[in-house]
Parts: sequence; structure tokens; C-alpha cells
Amino acid sequence: MKQIRLKSNINGNSSHHSPKLVYAGSEGVLFQGDCLALLSQMLSDTVDLGFADPPFNLGKDYGTTVFSDQLATEDYRIWCQTWLMEMVRVLRPGGALFLYHWPKWLIEIGHWLNNLPTLEYRGWIALKMKSGFPIQNRLHPAHYGILYYTKKGAAPTFNVVRHRIPTCRHCGKELPDYGGYRKKFHKYEDEEGTPWIQISDFWEDTRPERSAKSRDEITELPMHVPERAILLATSPGDIVLDVFGGSGSTYHAAQFHQRRWIGCDIADVTPILRRLKTCFGLHTALEDNPVLTRTFRAEFQTTSIEGFNQRRGQRVIDSIQPFEEKVASFHERASKSKVLGF
Repeated sequence: MKQIRLKSNINGNSSHHSPKLVYAGSEGVLFQGDCLALLSQMLSDTVDLGFADPPFNLGKDYGTTVFSDQLATEDYRIWCQTWLMEMVRVLRPGGALFLYHWPKWLIEIGHWLNNLPTLEYRGWIALKMKSGFPIQNRLHPAHYGILYYTKKGAAPTFNVVRHRIPTCRHCGKELPDYGGYRKKFHKYEDEEGTPWIQISDFWEDTRPERSAKSRDEITELPMHVPERAILLATSPGDIVLDVFGGSGSTYHAAQFHQRRWIGCDIADVTPILRRLKTCFGLHTALEDNPVLTRTFRAEFQTTSIEGFNQRRGQRVIDSIQPFEEKVASFHERASKSKVLGF
């Protein structure tokens, strides 16, 4: 099982699970297949932001037989370093890399990334894990983390991102004490009089969604996690890459904020398509696609489109049913953060 992940041909000739184009719109493209096979077909220095929420190697069932989430430690380390090197390669100078993981691996991967001459460390973001449970003879695990780097060679994009001030769920009063400086936040108040404060490197409102046996819900990342990364380090029209699609949170956030995106997952991508159709509709644009032409090798573009047509991909897209019962909740998830300046 582990060979499927670790031995995909770095030149893109993987015989195990070659990437198949399942959707191409002017706002983004989605593939199903091995992340390394896809990355190998991408041009260098073409992506503005890479976001990664990879499998944590904890033995979780991802609903597919072509991938094992329980590799030997050294195999997992090599696999992570391989796809990270490819993500760094495709980032443009000044582009940003965000890696979501749990502390054990962030420590090790962070040390390795710190020694890459092309990257500059920007921060460690801690995300409170409210649903964590105590483990016998260990400290209670209460956070995940995000490593944030930028690629050297150009000035990175950095926007001031703000979120609603936390309030008491019982009385509704504001929780932070600003020591008499509360009035300085008046210019950042919304129509309800609630001020928006600048995010720090500690996010308390990002509890991961509970995992479930259903592929529709497993490892669903709250949308405002990739949303904040996207708002922080990109501008409208930039391209966001996430090769571990999961439930589609990154693509949802990117498209909601007028960024283009590239997605991939080795397992069933139907839940991602359903999510996108629920919120935005699926509008195919194959010829002269702005995402494909900017980021992928010409031959791969041609073969991907031909494969899509041979598999009658448009018929599949037309048959996708939206999550009608989730429309409201999906749109609510898109209002956690704003770029409002200092």
C-alpha cells in the first residue's frame, strides 16, 4: 500500500493513480489522483499560495484502497518531504506555503523546512482543538498548528486579516479587555456595532469538524482555516493550490474570495463537486482555461482535456447533485474573516 504514495514517478508517469481531470472552470480545476503525479506536471514558479492538510499517518480510513494512512515513520517522512519540495518548486517567488498538521510532525518538518535555502519562516499558528480528549499519562492535547513560510526572491503579499471580537455565549458581552483602548476599534465595527480585531498566531475559533465514517464528512477542515491563510497571503485573481482536497474547504474559500484554485485528491472527489455545485454551480471551461494554461505543461493540458471528454466528464458534472440541506451552513462558514487594514 505505501508504495502507491511513495513511488509515484516524479516525472509524472505514475502507473498507480495518474491524475484525471474531473472539473475545469475558469475559477478552478479539480483532479482525482496522486498528488506527486499531479505536481510533477506543474510549471515552476506559477502558484501564489500552497495550502496542505495532508493525512496525519494515524491509520484513518479515507474510503479508498489506493492509499494507506499507516506508513512506517521513515516512509511517511520521505513522502512528506517529497511533495513539499514539489510544492515549493511550483510556488512563485514571494508565494506562501501553509502546512496544517499536529505538533509532533510540525516540529520535525519545520526543522527541515527551516534549512531549505529558498524558504523564509513566517510563523507558527496554533489552533485550539476544543474537541480533544485527555490521554493517559500525557498532557491533554488541545491544539493543532500551521507552519507559514514564504518563498524567497520577491516581496510576499501580506494583508491584515481581522475577525469578530469574541463574545460571551451567555451574556453576549465582549470578552477581551483592552484596558481603556476599546474606542480605538470603533472604525472597525460592523453594522451591528461589533468590532473586528486583527488575527494573531493563536486561533481559538477553529475547532476541527468531527470525523465520521462517511467520506462526505471525514476530516472536514473548517472553512475559515484556509480562508484566513488565503486572505493573509494572496490577492484577488491569485492561484491557490491544495493537493489534499478532502471536503473542499480550501477551494470553497478561494472561490468565495475571488481567487483561482487547483485541487486534487486521491480518493472520491464527488463530495467536493457537490459542495462547489451547492455554493457556486459548476461551469465548465475547457478551452484556454486560465488556470490550466498558466500552471501546467502544455502536453498535460491536452491529454487532461482529451481524457475528460473521453470519460464524458461533462455528463458527470451535469449529474452532480448539490447538498441542498447544507446551503445555509456553507455560506455561514465564509464570513469569519475580512481584510480591513490597520
